[in-house]
Amino acid sequence: MKFQQKSRRRGVILSPQGLQKLQDAKSELESSENFGKRYSREALGFRMGLDPDTVAKVFACEVGVDRQTLKNCFQAFNLQLERNDSQFANQDINPQEGDTRIQNRIDWEEAPDVSLFCGRTEELTTLKNWILAESTTNQAIPCRLITLWGMGGIGKTWLSVKLAQQLQEQFEFVIWRSLLPAPPVNELLADLITVFSEGKETDLPEQFNHRISRLIYYLQHHRCLLILDGADRLLEQCATLDITCRDCIWLHHTISGEYCELFRRVAETTHKSCLILTSRLKSYEITPLEGETRPARVFSLQGLQVTDIQKLFRTKGTFRGTADNWDQLIKLYAGNPHVLNRIATTIQQLFDGSITEFLEQKVTVFGRIINDLNLEFEHFSDTAKATIQSMALNHQPISFSQLRTKMPSSVSSQELLEALEILQARFWIDAKAGLFSLQPMIIQYVKLFILDENITKFQPSALLEQEHQYQVAS
Repeated sequence: MKFQQKSRRRGVILSPQGLQKLQDAKSELESSENFGKRYSREALGFRMGLDPDTVAKVFACEVGVDRQTLKNCFQAFNLQLERNDSQFANQDINPQEGDTRIQNRIDWEEAPDVSLFCGRTEELTTLKNWILAESTTNQAIPCRLITLWGMGGIGKTWLSVKLAQQLQEQFEFVIWRSLLPAPPVNELLADLITVFSEGKETDLPEQFNHRISRLIYYLQHHRCLLILDGADRLLEQCATLDITCRDCIWLHHTISGEYCELFRRVAETTHKSCLILTSRLKSYEITPLEGETRPARVFSLQGLQVTDIQKLFRTKGTFRGTADNWDQLIKLYAGNPHVLNRIATTIQQLFDGSITEFLEQKVTVFGRIINDLNLEFEHFSDTAKATIQSMALNHQPISFSQLRTKMPSSVSSQELLEALEILQARFWIDAKAGLFSLQPMIIQYVKLFILDENITKFQPSALLEQEHQYQVAS
């Protein structure tokens, strides 16, 4: 009698904690040693001393391997495999019953390539902790809705994609969608439900509230990570827009109101998924639901640090400058990677890579930067414009009461307060310790292109007097 030889059963896979630890270490090394580019399976296999197929099994967490294999993976990134970093593979599924679990499905649509992603290690760690509810306190609550909030070009979109890439193995579904231009809410809901139902649910109700209920059903029954990029146009308040067409106002209210209802219900309803919005604005509908330990939170994204901008510059060529030059450059543009990417091209093409020579020209705003700022400035109210001009002339951070005395008497405290809220939401001003200030790039823009050319446009007497003093001092 011949006995069938048993195949070797390898019984451990990475636990969610162990997988996250390994992915974080890999991402950090990709940023520091590989210019943000992802390592191939072959490169990882060479580093770990493993076959590329085995590397794929380790990260997939579906087929068990031996514990020494996991140790080799961890040691390749100077990590120690701990007891909670692995678990036994599930080998008890009855083949006749089948595995009814939905496999990991990822739909990136037209998400950008983030292979040149630099830095943001702390930001990624914080967001992961929010989503996975990893905390040393007993108050850790997984986030159901996160708003990535920041000025244009600060890197919200790239961060959302990078975050999703690093968390994709923790979710059954990962979906990234752009809201620019904004699709009708019913179309977006139909698209999402089609993906979540794997094309099985096609006869959808017409009312968007009922479609939201269907979407939430899937968010409750499956672990889903949903990213909606560019939500600011939907969250913008009609009161801040100069719209005279009644039909346009009604349409804006309808579109914005339906999306706000969608976001509010996702934030309020209990489920095990997470919706991430990227936006230049915060939603007034969602704000009451937000809090540091609540299921809805806002993450304010700031500029990149010097070392990360230097990595970004190196992808474009060779640049020369002192440590002070780099610090000054980052401060001028608030670490904004999109703006600095443009500046890098100018420095390379016109100044042969010399940051020192570029800074000596004392030209901060030019070209597309001016156009972008003009577009935003023209949408502000007269009160907001007057506030910006007054702050640009003040030179130092200013309190609300001090700013109030410098504004025209026709401007009420309520109007000034509303203007400051709008300007802060648009990242035109910084607010720290009760003091308000403009960013260096904004100050230069206002002095060169607003005060000098349009000083009489709004004709506030207080501003005219300040401008006279400014010209005398200059």
